[in-house]
Amino acid sequence: MASKTIYPAHYSEDDIAIYDMLIAQGKNLIGTKLRQDENWILELSAKMTINKHKGLDSELTPQEATKLRELHQKTREQGVFETPKDYMRDGYIHPTDGSEPYENPLSKPQEYYNNLRLQPPKDVIDPQPIFENNEVIEF
Repeated sequence: MASKTIYPAHYSEDDIAIYDMLIAQGKNLIGTKLRQDENWILELSAKMTINKHKGLDSELTPQEATKLRELHQKTREQGVFETPKDYMRDGYIHPTDGSEPYENPLSKPQEYYNNLRLQPPKDVIDPQPIFENNEVIEF
């Protein structure tokens, strides 16, 4: 169940659209699903970006800014985006949840996938020729 976003009261419709766009772009750039306790980073960044664009001060005291920096550093050190060392080995991806390993698509060279893309599909049925006046019409 998605939670409803509460926007600051002074946001116009344009600000709300920009906020939603910044959140979506942030999630897209990260490329992974964020845990609920990590969403605050994107939300804070979007609000700060909009406020800076509007010329508003963040109103953070130096102590609050220092606390945010420390919290950011702590989040970075958690290694949320690091891949475990044994996650990819022997051409397979070994999920950490205990499920079956599967072939790593990055273990094959680019030429392999390019050749697959260039081969026509095998299950295509050629259309029957069309005859006009006993002559085959070419497509």
